[in-house]
Amino acid sequence: MCGRIVQRRNINDYLEKIIRAPTPGEIFGVDLVGPRYNIPPGTRPLVIHGFGKDAPQFERIFWGYTPSGWKRQPISNARLETIAAAKWPWQWLMRENGRVIVPADGWYEWKRLTDDPKGPKQPYYIYPADHEPLFFAAVCNWRPGQEHGKQHGMAIVTNDAQGGMVDVHDRRPVALPAELAREWIAPGTTQERAAQILQAGLPETCFKWHLVRPEVGNSRYELPNAIEPIAI
Repeated sequence: MCGRIVQRRNINDYLEKIIRAPTPGEIFGVDLVGPRYNIPPGTRPLVIHGFGKDAPQFERIFWGYTPSGWKRQPISNARLETIAAAKWPWQWLMRENGRVIVPADGWYEWKRLTDDPKGPKQPYYIYPADHEPLFFAAVCNWRPGQEHGKQHGMAIVTNDAQGGMVDVHDRRPVALPAELAREWIAPGTTQERAAQILQAGLPETCFKWHLVRPEVGNSRYELPNAIEPIAI
């Protein structure tokens, strides 16, 4: 799963890759807290959406979605194979007013050090080889004017076709090229086309990764050195 992400750039650096340099009105009202080096579910990362006539815009949307009748923890990841088939609970969120992009600089994965599923794990930081911004496909139930929370939250789309980068049993986020990220949130993109876009995520060859300090396991650890490599 994709359980921690990094957003360390200026807000404009993300949006200008999608369409152009934003005007002040497009980011008005967004809390410009940053940079963030260890963002977990249950918080509100920056999200790019295509809702409204002045789209695309930024918003901080709750990471985690609780569908009606769901009694478990909010869902932070949406499985590609389920969402592409428009199955519950994603069938409505694949429409044009439910697709969003989570901009990022990288994410973390954990690799087991023993066969014990409860044993120690080593965190890795995964980032694009060209150091350009990433754009994770996501879906949400939030609309402008609504309150933020788990009923109106978002989930990042993940793919297990090739496993995680450092753990074959893990799921990696679907990172889209900028032009497809733009199309993903475009109002005119059909559900059928959106499902095709999800199959075109960046391949493993576009990424690098390295070991990082174990303190990253605590989501409160937000120092810039969270993403710096450590010796084995």
